[in-house]
Amino acid sequence: MTAQDALKAALRDHLGPAARLYGYKGSQPNWRKSSTDGDWAVVNVQSSSFSSAEHLRCVVNLAFAPEPWLRWEAERLDAGLPKSVNESLGLYRERLHPEGTPEGTDGWWDVTDGHSARGAVADMIVQLDRSGWPVLERMFSREAMVARVRDGDLGMMKRSNYGVFFARAEALLLMDAGPSEELDSQLDFALRNVMPTQRDHAERFDAWVRAESAKA
Repeated sequence: MTAQDALKAALRDHLGPAARLYGYKGSQPNWRKSSTDGDWAVVNVQSSSFSSAEHLRCVVNLAFAPEPWLRWEAERLDAGLPKSVNESLGLYRERLHPEGTPEGTDGWWDVTDGHSARGAVADMIVQLDRSGWPVLERMFSREAMVARVRDGDLGMMKRSNYGVFFARAEALLLMDAGPSEELDSQLDFALRNVMPTQRDHAERFDAWVRAESAKA
């Protein structure tokens, strides 16, 4: 049995059933949950491209994509979105690491055989129970998602480094409630602080959000 086969079996037999308990559908390496509003949560187990049949390294990726964010992505790309939302489309994106990984370190699970695969997946489930499923579930509340953006925390992205991005994210989450001072404030901030080379894109975003807001 290769390391890949061992991980696949452990994910199928243990993480898959755990995901279904929380309302997720799919099979390894992706499990997804959606709302009637079109929001998507994604749990992905990523294997390193440098893995071999004898030794595989893997990590758990989390993503949450609110429907307004996906709507803008479709507009920005001038194309329809895939039927299955993948982890890379998340507005919120985060990683879970093995127990004991030092803060700020990108630790991965090691799999070499069936025993290590089952141990790795057991720990993945522990981390998901602690910092995965419940975190993603709260984001299905639009109010909670707005609060997270205002707190400056989108997983691997923090407001301190991405002020314009966070202003746009908040604007997208507010636009379906119609025009408001809060919406104007975020759009104005994003336009005032955008890099000159991205001005055209920023103006396109601003015009699109205001048009969507006017429809509400």
